Amino acid sequence: MDHILIVGINKVSIKYVCEAIRSADFEPILSVDPSGFHGAAKKVFEGVTCIPAFSDKVALSAYLKSNPALVGMIHSITTFFDELFPVVSAIAEEFGFNAPPEVFARLSSKEFVGSLIPEHVPAETCVSLAEGDFVIPWLKPGQPNDVVLKPSVGSGAVATTLLSIAPDADPDAVIRSTILESAIDDPQDIAWIVQAHCVGDLVSLEGFAQDGRVVFLGLSRRDRVGFTEVANQFPADARIALPVRSKIETAVRDLIARSAFDNGFFHCEFIANDATAYLIDANMGRLGGASIVEQIALAYDLAPATVLQHVALLPLGLLDAPLQYKPVESCRQTLSYWYCLDHEAIVRDWELPPMASIHTPIANVGSVIQPIGTSDYAWIGMLTGYADVVAREIGLVRVLTDRGPRSPVFK
Repeated sequence: MDHILIVGINKVSIKYVCEAIRSADFEPILSVDPSGFHGAAKKVFEGVTCIPAFSDKVALSAYLKSNPALVGMIHSITTFFDELFPVVSAIAEEFGFNAPPEVFARLSSKEFVGSLIPEHVPAETCVSLAEGDFVIPWLKPGQPNDVVLKPSVGSGAVATTLLSIAPDADPDAVIRSTILESAIDDPQDIAWIVQAHCVGDLVSLEGFAQDGRVVFLGLSRRDRVGFTEVANQFPADARIALPVRSKIETAVRDLIARSAFDNGFFHCEFIANDATAYLIDANMGRLGGASIVEQIALAYDLAPATVLQHVALLPLGLLDAPLQYKPVESCRQTLSYWYCLDHEAIVRDWELPPMASIHTPIANVGSVIQPIGTSDYAWIGMLTGYADVVAREIGLVRVLTDRGPRSPVFK
């Protein structure tokens, strides 16, 4: 049987991916660390070939070269993380695997996306410390400037910082210092985006392009505390003014047309206010992370594995037939709390009574977890379901920590 190697998948989608792949008569190979999963989630790995979790092309290539029998089993390679498309593309070329289109890899770069649709993104400049001094031409001299600094390739708000540059400060020095102090490996060697800070709601457009046709599944509206996304409403189309929705859809259509993107999902993130919206992350080639696969499935009366099969096989050209979705106007409202703690703590376990909502543990048991507001790596767990039910049942969840039992924090 042909196998599909999946490099990069989150703790929600992992629950459904084996069913999704096997029901299409393929067998999954998962590049994951099973030790990071909790309780019942570990059953996913029974009878499944797993290899170490790789995010680096050189390391994955070396592993595959040392396991030629494994290479002979692999028909296709893919990922559910857009920042890993460059790795997937390079590995596919080296070993002759089927893979998503190469443009997916190029679209993982925020710099590339901004160059294609400059009218739809905030003012931004790409900088690299390795290239020496730099200038941010759109900063207002003699005034305070609020900017967002983030890696050009990355997700989950990792190493993302909101900087307030004082009128008398040297922007080059402030940005350079912040990059060097970021908690990622070799920050001086990667490209960074300096982006004008926009105030508004965090909204994402979920959908896909298939055979040249663009399908919008609906808008997600997310709540944030600092740089941590803590709740998601889907579909939230009715909560966004029609002119702003049109602006969002135009931006995505322009990006798809100018990049020749096709046969893949997208999760395009915007900052939206009453008048307009700005694309801040394109996330092309993948479904939204976190609980979005479950929310789309609930809203459209589909099984999560059915949605995930569409997501996984569409870019690989392996779908037998297109999946039909009902009109978004007839969807039932869903809600997910991506909850955290208000202090740093070690997570020991969860106490959960029987609930109608779907609970997914996210934090690795025994690990020190950051407090809410730092990034999406502050997530402890997710509670997902129909909006009225989740709003009621979130109060039943308890997190056991080294500082005692705690209630979820999501606002």
